[in-house]
Amino acid sequence: MSGNGVIRTDRWLEEMIDRPEDIIKKINPGTNNVREYYEYLLFFGMYRPSKSSKVIFQQLKELKAWEKINGFYKKYRKQWNGPEVDIYIFPINRGLGSLFRSSNDKSGVTFKDKMILFLGPMKDLKDWESLFVHEYNHATRMSHMTGNPIDYTLLDSLILEGLAEFAVEQYCGKKYLAHWTRAYSEAVLKKFWVSDYKKNLTIKRKNPLHDDLLFGRKFVPNMMGYAIGYKIISEYNKNTIYSINKMFSIPSENLIIRNIFNE
Repeated sequence: MSGNGVIRTDRWLEEMIDRPEDIIKKINPGTNNVREYYEYLLFFGMYRPSKSSKVIFQQLKELKAWEKINGFYKKYRKQWNGPEVDIYIFPINRGLGSLFRSSNDKSGVTFKDKMILFLGPMKDLKDWESLFVHEYNHATRMSHMTGNPIDYTLLDSLILEGLAEFAVEQYCGKKYLAHWTRAYSEAVLKKFWVSDYKKNLTIKRKNPLHDDLLFGRKFVPNMMGYAIGYKIISEYNKNTIYSINKMFSIPSENLIIRNIFNE
């Protein structure tokens, strides 16, 4: 079944927290390679079986993470006229570090029909909300896009990340923005935009260069693609009355201002 909102993965974890590959089969019964799917989720913050993950699981239960996240789902689905998705919650792997967000106690990955959130205990509920806003913004934007996500271009991916984080700023405040929104000066962003991004905006996700540029690998600094995506939407907002609900359906190429860095 699809569109259930928050799936009670706490019940799965009670039974099989030490068997993540069995959990993968429940998330994606159609997958041909369970190990590969698990490895993919590990990159984004999925827990590895450990004493630490069991402690975090207990903390999430005490904090009613499943109920709180479902509350955000109802709120933003109504506010954005968003899609029905299945939402899976698991303990975060703290060993991941702070690849995606300023806190290493939250991360996530979103597909067209599902969101998978990796959480640690939070004193401030807005920390969870900011992650939810970012990921559900992806789901809503993707529901307006045609075609298979594997055919998204680098520009599509930059816009997805920029829109999602700009939504965090709008709904949760600057305090909750990811570290990569302020990691690089305008001069550094411009340098990489000119040398690497501008000429590669049409490459597809299946091209290995896409992820190198999006996540910042090899010759590109960490999370540079995310930072440039946020810059694109910030610049667009300076010249346009920003409406998140309208932005979901605007084609990616219409959201990029020609002279983003006043070249």
